[in-house]
Amino acid sequence: MKKLLIAIIILFVGIQFIPYDVPANIPDKQGEPLQAPKEVEAILKRSCYDCHSNHTNFPWYSSVAPVSFFTKMHVKEGRKHLNFSKWNSYSDEKKAKYLEKIPKAIKSKMPLPSYLLIHKDAKLSEADKKTLSDWASEAAFDLE
Repeated sequence: MKKLLIAIIILFVGIQFIPYDVPANIPDKQGEPLQAPKEVEAILKRSCYDCHSNHTNFPWYSSVAPVSFFTKMHVKEGRKHLNFSKWNSYSDEKKAKYLEKIPKAIKSKMPLPSYLLIHKDAKLSEADKKTLSDWASEAAFDLE
């Protein structure tokens, strides 16, 4: 039992030295960030920006492996799929596609349940979902 505990400690300490491409918070050089009504921006900042912007709030545990691998992978993937910090660098066609997907995403999977385990304040209420869906529909219409 003692050997197993020592092995686990050595493994835990050892994985702290495994490098992982950290998606650091980067300046908004690739385009203007999203401009939306204040209520919409507040919801997006609370529930979406940690993974879908260049303004991620990395908590202390995001530097401790293996949690860091999971956290940083989600941020990297989230930014790859949609980055609100680069919103105005997207073509109108791409913006329209994102706006079309937002209502479906917030009803089915966003924010991710694993994220909500620790970030309870990010949970979207029915009113939040309606606000975002209405905004997405209106913004998509404005692009036409």
